[in-house]
Amino acid sequence: MESVNRMDNAIIAQHALAQYDINVVSVSSVAQSGAAIFKIEDNCGMLYSLRVHKSKISTLEKMWTHPDVLASEMDWLNALNRDTNLNLPVPKRNQHGSYVTQVDDTNCTMISWVEGEIKQYFTSEQELKSTAEMMAALHHHASRWQPPSSFVRPIVNRERIQNALDLLKQQVREGLLDAHDVQILDAAGEKAMALLDTLPKNQLTWGVLHGDIVPPNIVFLEGVACPIDFGACVFGPFLTDLAITFTFIHPNARQQYIDWYGKHFPLPNDYVSQIEALFISLVLIGMRNALGMPESSNWLPTHVKKCASREFGRYTNTEGFLFTGTPFWE
Repeated sequence: MESVNRMDNAIIAQHALAQYDINVVSVSSVAQSGAAIFKIEDNCGMLYSLRVHKSKISTLEKMWTHPDVLASEMDWLNALNRDTNLNLPVPKRNQHGSYVTQVDDTNCTMISWVEGEIKQYFTSEQELKSTAEMMAALHHHASRWQPPSSFVRPIVNRERIQNALDLLKQQVREGLLDAHDVQILDAAGEKAMALLDTLPKNQLTWGVLHGDIVPPNIVFLEGVACPIDFGACVFGPFLTDLAITFTFIHPNARQQYIDWYGKHFPLPNDYVSQIEALFISLVLIGMRNALGMPESSNWLPTHVKKCASREFGRYTNTEGFLFTGTPFWE
């Protein structure tokens, strides 16, 4: 089934490429999760990333592939390229002057390819420091940028977290997940949502954020972190980005990361409680997405059990987990 899907995506990619002013010499399939990614080379040696916005995650919310939402991602990338010194993908318009190319009912976008080394994990202190500085630069820009009136991106909010919890409870009824584990997840989720409901929304705390700054979405060029995939960008508390990155950083290294970040962008006084609430919320949304992935039933119950007995259990019992304890991936 997956090979058929890949073939379908390759055909869509060919139809999409015909709508761009580039002379293509090679097309190679790179990856697929939220979108199918193709690496494109033209006759001048220029490289591009063509993204066919068909997800293999059946539980991914439909809003992510809406043309207005995709065009808004390109708008932010354009602004970042114009206003910052970050090494970023550059959006490319099609022959009709649009950032979103439609092939039947599928939307596609194209951005420049950013060269560098992709790693599955952070492997050095320099990589962490550079990532923290890059994150702060993104937030600094977002805190001053006024999105156009047409700008539409999903929001980190109670509704999405509650939806994740509802889907997890459904899996208890269907026998996939343990009831006690999900009970702990639910209690932690309710506590996190209650805190997030109280967060202020001002220029220094809330805006457009990357939403998925983790090693597979970063390339390192001479030790400098460059974000390459803005497909998960959302409106929300800026600390959301720290929370998602911390799913890849051991508790004993997180304070140093926060300190590096804080040198370039201000932190609220209660940043620990906010990051913990966001961490819980984002892991729940990640579980929701996992439910729609092929073969997730092979590993998701174990993942849920570890989270329930570690971060979620500690959070429910008002024990801090950000800087102590065993992370869910160990």
